[in-house]
Amino acid sequence: MAESPDLPRLKQLAKQQFGQQPGVLGVGIGERSLRIYVRSSDVCSQLPGEFEGVAIDCIVTGDITTQFG
Repeated sequence: MAESPDLPRLKQLAKQQFGQQPGVLGVGIGERSLRIYVRSSDVCSQLPGEFEGVAIDCIVTGDITTQFG
């Protein structure tokens, strides 16, 4: 049986690799994948399908803003 990837470590590496790319809003961990949250679907086409052997799920969120009330 193959060893499970160290997703928290890969998340940090993916943040370094993709975090400064325009339109990338964040990186998270899925069940067996990394999730990259992006502003628009155009950004998804600029990302690879996997990173360090782990699948990437590209999730379009639109703009994310915080609101304090």
